[in-house]
Amino acid sequence: MATVNSLSVPLLAWLVAVVVLPAGVRAENAIPPKFMGSPSCASTSCHGGGTLHNESVIYERRDRHAVAHGILAKGTSLRMAEALGIKDPTKAAQCTVCHAPMENLSPGRLAAGVAPDRAVGCESCHGPAENWLRFHTRPDVTYQQILGAGLHNLNDIYNRANTCVACHLNLDESIRAAGHPELFFELDGQTIGQPPHFKDERPSLGPRSWLTGQAASLREVSWKLSTKKDERLVGRYKALVWILRKTEVGRNRIPETGDYATVQKVADQLAIDAAKGIWTKEQVARQLGTLVKSRGDFGEPKADKLELRRRAEVLVPAIDRLWQAQRKLGAKAAPDFERALDETALIAREQDDFEPAKFVASLERLEVALSKSGN
Repeated sequence: MATVNSLSVPLLAWLVAVVVLPAGVRAENAIPPKFMGSPSCASTSCHGGGTLHNESVIYERRDRHAVAHGILAKGTSLRMAEALGIKDPTKAAQCTVCHAPMENLSPGRLAAGVAPDRAVGCESCHGPAENWLRFHTRPDVTYQQILGAGLHNLNDIYNRANTCVACHLNLDESIRAAGHPELFFELDGQTIGQPPHFKDERPSLGPRSWLTGQAASLREVSWKLSTKKDERLVGRYKALVWILRKTEVGRNRIPETGDYATVQKVADQLAIDAAKGIWTKEQVARQLGTLVKSRGDFGEPKADKLELRRRAEVLVPAIDRLWQAQRKLGAKAAPDFERALDETALIAREQDDFEPAKFVASLERLEVALSKSGN
């Protein structure tokens, strides 16, 4: 559950689904488009049909977003609500803003006869469908025209990251203190685990998504720190800076200073650049090798234990996503490396019991396994 106030202003627009207006239309004179509800997408002739038209089926049966609202009425959520003085978390805006965004809409934003999606539905991500629903499949209509009518451009990886990061990273401190699990955002791995209801075979999509997501994360954490001092976030900020500086796109671009407002702007540009970059097989292998060989950064005698744990938190998913990308590009199977990576991941998840020396040893085994794999 995240409060509206915890979201940065640019990203709040994604949750309330502000329409992208066609050229020449003045925003102050435009009538906001209405939401049509997820059932409008789910007919068998549209996205509820068979192969290549089964997006709604995948969403309803396997996508965790489909049950996001339901968990608000269960154990942990109810205990959190009690601690926060919330009578009904299924109707409280600070919970539904992320778990069921359409619950927060004014009645006038819903089409006649449409009930708000009781989950994170289609239009939560793709935008209110009134102006494009009936023509977006016509062969004589261009994609740009559909975007102009209000469809959110999720083919753009930068936009995709922006759509997700608001709810998957930003968390109000009072909600966290009440027992909400801490949030972590990694676009590529979390998209795969969702699972995705779409096909996207573009080159090096995995590394691009991972890197774009991490840059977007740094932007959001920097924004929060620029508006309010929060020592809890400093370790996460430093970890994101650390790993982005180990990438080609981030090296020498993030300033050493703790000027969070400046880093916010730099990180946003990094996300834009990362979304457009095409990784070669050699670049993936080089980046993977750099990260696997980073154990020296965990043995710094004066380093704070929490800061090192935060580094481990971003490092392990990065190695995993780059390894998966390398496998797609033809790398040989390496069961020893994958076992070592699983072990490293378990150590990274030990939270307050995190032991830097133990993690360093696991990284050393990981490095040896990668070298022996011949990749």
